Amino acid sequence: MEPNQNTSTGFQENDNQTEPYMHPTFITLDASLFPHEGPWRVIIHSLVPLALFAIMLNLGVLGACVMRRFDKPMVFYIALCVIADTLWICVTMATFVRGLLAVKRRVYFTECLGHVYSIDCVRHSQLLIQWIMDVDRYWAIFWPYSYAGFMAKKRGMFFLAFSLISTGIIIKLFDGIFTSGLYFCKHNLMISEGFCMVGFLLKISCGGKTSANLHVVIVTYSSYILLTTTIIFTSWRIIHTCTKSSSNKFSNKAVHTCFTQIMAFVVKIGSRMAFLISVRLGDHGIPFRLILYIICMFGVLWVNKDLNRKSGSIVCAQCIPDD
Repeated sequence: MEPNQNTSTGFQENDNQTEPYMHPTFITLDASLFPHEGPWRVIIHSLVPLALFAIMLNLGVLGACVMRRFDKPMVFYIALCVIADTLWICVTMATFVRGLLAVKRRVYFTECLGHVYSIDCVRHSQLLIQWIMDVDRYWAIFWPYSYAGFMAKKRGMFFLAFSLISTGIIIKLFDGIFTSGLYFCKHNLMISEGFCMVGFLLKISCGGKTSANLHVVIVTYSSYILLTTTIIFTSWRIIHTCTKSSSNKFSNKAVHTCFTQIMAFVVKIGSRMAFLISVRLGDHGIPFRLILYIICMFGVLWVNKDLNRKSGSIVCAQCIPDD
């Protein structure tokens, strides 16, 4: 009897095996549905040199921060942001781009869980660093004395950054823990993607998905909501305050910096939100999904030149209106 193929979930069900069990042995990552001909072939094969260029550019920004010896908290946060962005490129190269180039490859379930851990931890670290930078900028402008006291010996910025990032990573590790508790119906499963992600594993699982699904939805969307509201509120307050300054120079810097942060948010975070929503809604527009992957992977390239200019948004701290 021929196996029935379930195209909506991306795996094949065997009629002779219906009893669920904990872990499959192998998962086949099948990226053959993605376009590989014509201009798409050129785009896919150009991802490797583009990734190397992005890493070199990030290392240049990191070197500039080290040369300044992290003299300001924002310089330190920019260095963390660059490290997280570089790790993100490395992770996506090892997972998604590798899967695209191989078209179809077979991985152990433990390697698939490794994809889930690395992607979620790096992605959540990027969100937290972005949030820290927005809060740091707002704090430095509107409460300069408490900010200076807390950051005086540089212990404050190290404690704030590492405590928040560590807490976020620990929370995201539960994604992998809940994922390892899923039940599956076959020893060999297939995902019609180039890599593993929590949402894909939830789709092909047979049971045990309630707690994992709930955790993913709460943590992921609450993080996006927190970052969105923070960047909108802080940018609006800073622009509103700095435009009242007697100095047009500082006012222009404030507007430029804040809009740079907003555009970086739209490119880096907005594309991932669109991707997550498309996965949840079952959108199978493969070319659109491939474009989202590339934007998610390289969306931060254009903002690095602004981050390397004057330690990012800390220049806004000089534009408090005159009394």
